[in-house]
Amino acid sequence: MSKKDIFGQKHELWLAILFGSFSVKDEKISDILYDFAMIEYRHLNWLGSKLTSEGFKVGYEKGEIDYKAKDNFELFEKLISLIKAIKASYPKDQSALFSRFKSDEDYFLQKLTSLLKDPKNRQEITAYDKNRKLEGFELSSDQTDALTLFLFEESYKEYELILVYTYANFFTDSKLLSNIFADLIYESHFHLKSFAKMMSEMGILTMPREIMEQVYRFDDLEKFLIDGIKEEEGAKEECVRLAKSIDHEELSDFFFFINNQEDYHIELMKKALSHIKENS
Repeated sequence: MSKKDIFGQKHELWLAILFGSFSVKDEKISDILYDFAMIEYRHLNWLGSKLTSEGFKVGYEKGEIDYKAKDNFELFEKLISLIKAIKASYPKDQSALFSRFKSDEDYFLQKLTSLLKDPKNRQEITAYDKNRKLEGFELSSDQTDALTLFLFEESYKEYELILVYTYANFFTDSKLLSNIFADLIYESHFHLKSFAKMMSEMGILTMPREIMEQVYRFDDLEKFLIDGIKEEEGAKEECVRLAKSIDHEELSDFFFFINNQEDYHIELMKKALSHIKENS
């Protein structure tokens, strides 16, 4: 299998473990899986950087990902199968990079196998049952609809931003731009996790749709940032609108918190835009 195909498999494996972690109720197990997913994201980032430096064109196409499960044990077994499949595709003469991938995933397999040995870990997964309830919150039908739409749109946006900034980082030689992109990626990971965990509790957890090629494979970084600033400003408006429409102190506080974080994202993007203009 080519390294480009392995890049595609890495993308799918990262998503499977990530959304698997969001689906699990037990916080300790969820945290373990989330840590594994973040390591897989780093694998994806390292491999993409290596391939682009060698002149290959990588992409974010993905197929159907088999990650949904009725309980934790079924999830663990699916993840084990996915990890074994990608490990079998690694080059035989392994570089330091692929040796790292293998070593990490050997541990993931050991840990998942260990989790399968404890019957207490067999817990039902309800992340897909469409209950549309948040524990401790009494929301009207209109409020629930508004929250549902927001979570679907924003979880996709954060996934898109993670991969777009990752892709942009493959091609920049600027330390300042690279640091800004890394900050924005980190923030989007946090937002995606926050939104997806709410979706899981509401039984509406959904894998994001595929990103169109023209979204991340752009020629004009300056235009991308200008458009991105407008998108962030739109997201801020949606956060405020949702906070006001829900009119629940704890939830409203959370969405105002997200809204305020978007302010700094805009400042980071403006800083990147200024740097590009000054050096063009």
